[in-house]
Amino acid sequence: MLGWWYGQGWLWVINSTGNNLRQLNRIFAVGVLLKTWFSPWKQIYSPSTFRTFFQSMIDNAISRVVGSVVRGAILFFAMLLALFFVLFGLLAAIVWPLLPIAVVLLPILSLAGEVL
Repeated sequence: MLGWWYGQGWLWVINSTGNNLRQLNRIFAVGVLLKTWFSPWKQIYSPSTFRTFFQSMIDNAISRVVGSVVRGAILFFAMLLALFFVLFGLLAAIVWPLLPIAVVLLPILSLAGEVL
């Protein structure tokens, strides 16, 4: 049991953090968002003619600004979640080897009346 806990179990904790980050990348499509960061929002663009050149230029600029703001917000949220997953994974990797000791030590301390 302890052989698994300190060998394969520890690797499982670390690999699960990597799996969570890969899943986050799939959910938010970070690569696609980075490639299309300044593309028009929902690919909405206004074709221009000689008469409507300036109007379509403004429409296309607004569409690109909206697209970059929305994609930037999604990327920011994805990066916050990635940071949370990494910090939680590091905490889990640090606490993981201490859990078997805590299973033995905490009941003894509770019977002795020690307050943590």
